[in-house]
Amino acid sequence: MSLSTIIIRDIVKKNKIILYLEFILVYCFYVFINVIPFGLSLRIGRVLGIIFYKVDKKHGKSTLNNLFTAFPDKNEEELRDISIGFYKNLGMVFVEIFRLNRYNSNNIDKFVESNFDSLRGIYKKKGILLLTAHFGNWELMAKTFALKGYPGNVLARPLDNPYIENILYKLRRNAGSKIIYNRENAVRNIIFALNNNEIVGFLPDENASKRIGIFVDFFGVKACTMPGMANIAAKMKVPVIPAFLVRLKDGSGNYTKHKLIIEPPLDINYTGNRKADTINILKMFNEKIEEIINKYPEQWFWIHNRWKTRPDSAD
Repeated sequence: MSLSTIIIRDIVKKNKIILYLEFILVYCFYVFINVIPFGLSLRIGRVLGIIFYKVDKKHGKSTLNNLFTAFPDKNEEELRDISIGFYKNLGMVFVEIFRLNRYNSNNIDKFVESNFDSLRGIYKKKGILLLTAHFGNWELMAKTFALKGYPGNVLARPLDNPYIENILYKLRRNAGSKIIYNRENAVRNIIFALNNNEIVGFLPDENASKRIGIFVDFFGVKACTMPGMANIAAKMKVPVIPAFLVRLKDGSGNYTKHKLIIEPPLDINYTGNRKADTINILKMFNEKIEEIINKYPEQWFWIHNRWKTRPDSAD
């Protein structure tokens, strides 16, 4: 056996150990967070969010930079308040994801106020693209759809740790959602689901590489945007329905309640020019996501650098 083979084997073995140690830590947290009262778990989530904000200076700085890009008219104190609110919400989302199995058809109305009028008359009669974002608790939103009788497909990217991904996969599947991983067969699976008159939920608010993305304004700044779902909408002309789960704070200072906002289908003007239609649809995606962020800025995923990829000077 060559020296290089031995080194590679040892590195792989070490990486597997690290991945498994990460899994054990997360699994212990998963068990713990499900045996304590819900209100306490959310308080722990908010504390974890603040700790993350204080300790991870790099992402804290990135969050503030992204907020300044989106809201150049706000002062530093306002942006810092939004940033702290974001980290608190992020901690609560983290906790709620690990408690997804605790939500069921008997108690979901206690936690989520919802109205599905925008889907009635459309659901199961044609495929539906559900436009959402990394906003509020998007995982709980998917479960709410399933529990209220509107299960669908969730487009997702697998986590780097396969052991932790297995936990998340089971939580999503137990919630009633089918998972379409963002891999080589994703487009085929999406089209199959739409042709089968199913819902496909997608989150187009992440930075794309210049190789595959299209630059579209987001808060007035060019943002490289994945064109795949807009291209599918332009091709198949299926309804695109915006939906967002907003966290509410009650008079007692509790954060257990959410409101599911489901809007009517986007009014898309199809010209027959596929490229032009795709760009127009991407603009509508970004504008709709901007709209909900402006109303609840602390509930969007500011830690992600949406404007990382920059256009060439000629673009």
